[in-house]
Amino acid sequence: MPISPEAPGVVWDGVARGYIPSEPLTVPSTVQLHTTASAAVDPVTFEVVRYSLMNINLEHGQTLQRLCVSPVTMITRDFQPSILTQEGDVVFLGPYLQYFSNSQSLTIKWVLENRAEDPGIAPGDMYVSNDPFVGSPHQPDAVVAAPVFVGEEIFCWVSNVLHHSDVGGSVMGSFCVDATDIFLDPPAFPPFKLVDRGKIRPDLEQMFLRQSRVPTNVHMDLRAAISANLVAVEKITKLLERYGADTVKAVMNRVLDAGERTVAERLAKIPDGTWSHRMYAEAAHTGDNATYVYQTTVRKVGEHLYVDNRGTDPQTGSINVAYAGFAGAFLAALTASLTSDLAGAYGGVYRRVHFEPVPGTLSCADFPAAVSPAGMYTMETLISLASTVIGKMLACAEPEIAGLAIGPAHPAFYAMISGGVTAEGNQFIGTNANNMIGSLAASPAGDGVDFGGHFWIPEGTASNVEELELLWPMLYLYRRALPGGADGAGQFRGGRGFLEAAIPWGGPGLAAAVYIDESFPKVVGAFGANPGSVGHFRLKHGSDVRKSFEAGVIPQDFDAIGGAEAAVEAKGPALMVGDDGVWEWTGANATGFGDPLARESDSVAADVAAGALPADAADRVYGVVLRSGGEVDAPATTSRRAQLLRDRLAAATVPDGVRTAPESAELHLLGGELALVQHEGAWHFVTASGRALLAPVTANYKDGCAVLERPVRELGPEFSTHETRAGYTVRYREYLCPVTGRRIETEILRDGDEPLCDMALQERA
Repeated sequence: MPISPEAPGVVWDGVARGYIPSEPLTVPSTVQLHTTASAAVDPVTFEVVRYSLMNINLEHGQTLQRLCVSPVTMITRDFQPSILTQEGDVVFLGPYLQYFSNSQSLTIKWVLENRAEDPGIAPGDMYVSNDPFVGSPHQPDAVVAAPVFVGEEIFCWVSNVLHHSDVGGSVMGSFCVDATDIFLDPPAFPPFKLVDRGKIRPDLEQMFLRQSRVPTNVHMDLRAAISANLVAVEKITKLLERYGADTVKAVMNRVLDAGERTVAERLAKIPDGTWSHRMYAEAAHTGDNATYVYQTTVRKVGEHLYVDNRGTDPQTGSINVAYAGFAGAFLAALTASLTSDLAGAYGGVYRRVHFEPVPGTLSCADFPAAVSPAGMYTMETLISLASTVIGKMLACAEPEIAGLAIGPAHPAFYAMISGGVTAEGNQFIGTNANNMIGSLAASPAGDGVDFGGHFWIPEGTASNVEELELLWPMLYLYRRALPGGADGAGQFRGGRGFLEAAIPWGGPGLAAAVYIDESFPKVVGAFGANPGSVGHFRLKHGSDVRKSFEAGVIPQDFDAIGGAEAAVEAKGPALMVGDDGVWEWTGANATGFGDPLARESDSVAADVAAGALPADAADRVYGVVLRSGGEVDAPATTSRRAQLLRDRLAAATVPDGVRTAPESAELHLLGGELALVQHEGAWHFVTASGRALLAPVTANYKDGCAVLERPVRELGPEFSTHETRAGYTVRYREYLCPVTGRRIETEILRDGDEPLCDMALQERA
């Protein structure tokens, strides 16, 4: 049974509950930390040392990439190197998986508080951990941390964390969607000393490798992590010898202080207020069909942020993360939005963020919650939540800060993990992370980026098809762009994702161990845009693909392929794929920004001409009428859009007594249709097109909107689902200008949930 959040004596210790370090850190006196720093460093020396540290960390990452053997690391770059202070605060983070930012920090702080006396910390040591209740987001992400000594003092730490192909558990690839608690998950190892004064302990290494179905791959990747740390330790040691420990420490301190000043200055340009958002997951484990809610709220006071997860459902099934995941997801979204120009020097930014987590919840679970699938599900949900909330907050800022906003991330890492044996009888696990192709959401400035990757792993790459065919017994039929449509539509549309199909090849078949098939969209578009795509996985048995090959045809349409289509669940069991099977799975089109009916009609026509949007979607989604040659029929489009706006209002519930701001009143645009205006001595939310007064800024602007609600499946055929699936009853709520019918905001709601007050500001002077 989960430990009750109210259980007496339970602390944030990394054992019964996620680890939150004490302040100040309680380090035993047996450990000496280097804390002295030069009072002044000349500008030239400062820049040389600063860039030397940055480049050491970048070389650390490049070493990992060259030495690792698993595609998920050497190609996808699902890893992160860092340089940290003597107490484990991040100085430099690499351009790889950003939510690992605090994994290493938390792990090192836990080691200092819990391992410093026994077995101790000495030169040449390295600690390893994959414990989610200490610092790892989930068990495949193993931290390897090494201290850098000056004499008898720990000067700093270097560390990396990387995703291993399989570390045990009930499911190949270690994303155990069937787990109901951690005892069905892969083993979680609290920090242990794997390298003792420069010597690897074979007993502990074998213990770690014994859990894996592919121990050779894990062994090579673990040794790569150790070797990369050695490279970084050696280079920092030489830097200390050249410039002196006190000088280098002064540079590190100044880097942290500069990052803190930068974020404080930017936060000062955002009004104090509270912003909130929630998202849903479907199915907590295999066989489940319920929906579950995550919520993140940000409160800004002065130059500080306070983040909580109140409103999140209690922990259950396998869709949980501990505190490390919750904090890491938010920090990744914040730094990508607000301080990306700091180039990984984020430790000072973190000083201004204060977490107030509710334990025992899906996003801050207590032991023994199952967390292993988090790398495909919950972490991406929380990153998307955080980026949505931060986008709302930045929209209220001064223009130069508002322009930093990025749209929400995908709600899951759409992927497929397969496994089995090759024709030679060798076991394989294929972690297909091609969704690294990605797509980026639209922003206030323009369309999203087609195939733009993900902002939370800037250096991530997808595999070439030929690489995957070389590595695993499968043959790809196609990989191409997802068509546009209702999914991702907006005044600015979201970037487009991809879909791909393959068959077993050169082997007896395989198992599709982990896949994603959703029944409703999870991410709404910003300021009235449409949701992003619904991810799908499809499988047919007894296909006629090989007969098509004999006829010289490579099938390109999954619906036209013969065979019996399998029933698929959101978090279903492993699906066996014989040599006559074929599967197709998708990434996602990212969300748009603003009301689709406000999109420039020429942009719609250009998308149709480029093949990025089906011709029928121009009218159906955007209300744009095209002539036979593809040109915009401007009068017909104006008439069509006016009718669609009237239809919205006719179907909506419109509040009584709508008031409007005078034409002379200056509007301060927040995003899309939502703006601020000073009226009768107070600031109000107001609509941009109809100037309808919605509510004072301290209240809920949604109370003054016209409201249109329907099942989300009715938004377009892109969101259709079967009546037995969870998404069939999920609702889509549109908040409209009560004067013009323009969309202000949208909300996805499960049955029984009340609308959310997502934005409230302190009264402005």
